[in-house]
Amino acid sequence: MKKFLSSLFSAKQEKVSIRAEPNEESIDLRKIRFTMPTVAAEELRFVVPTPETFEGAPQFHEDEWSQLEFFPEDRFAEIQGMLTKYKAFEKKHRTPNGWTEIYARSIHREPLIEGRDAIGALEKLLGFTRLPSPILTTTSSALGQVEGGFSLRHPGPVLLYGLGGVQEINSLAAIVERGGDDYELTKVFSLLNRAHQLILVDWRAQMILVSAKSSGEIDVWRP
Repeated sequence: MKKFLSSLFSAKQEKVSIRAEPNEESIDLRKIRFTMPTVAAEELRFVVPTPETFEGAPQFHEDEWSQLEFFPEDRFAEIQGMLTKYKAFEKKHRTPNGWTEIYARSIHREPLIEGRDAIGALEKLLGFTRLPSPILTTTSSALGQVEGGFSLRHPGPVLLYGLGGVQEINSLAAIVERGGDDYELTKVFSLLNRAHQLILVDWRAQMILVSAKSSGEIDVWRP
């Protein structure tokens, strides 16, 4: 724990100098490929976790942020248009070994859920357990703990997380952990769709879960 916090603190305080070595090899940047086609471009702020906020905090790679995310249903047409443009972009830049360009999603945020203790109310509705804000990482190091963030743990494989305060939740996303069943996520979606009229976008799968019927069937839209 001390080593982890120390590395985060040091990364923010120290400047690293790189000394050129002889016999350097040049890299053709045009041949570099992205390993995924899209990432969220929202600007996040990070803080160094304390021992209390580190304990139990979920950790995942920064590229996973908001790949599965909720929006109010009144933004359906807007997200439809964005997903349609993204699909064409992804197809254009796809190669056998990755993508030549990445689609950076810059989306205006507005409250998804409002009310006194919005995060606590969501925790109660879903029967989840509230945990500290997520800690995001890169391939080689930790970025830090997301400032103003929160996370909610399902007894099963679903993790919800996002940004919010006492009176509102401004972003809400999900991760189904490796080996988990997507059916658990559809149950969470059904609850949030009925209670708060939210839709769920899966950017990498290029689809939107639009509504949940009383029969349990899910309406899905794809570009």
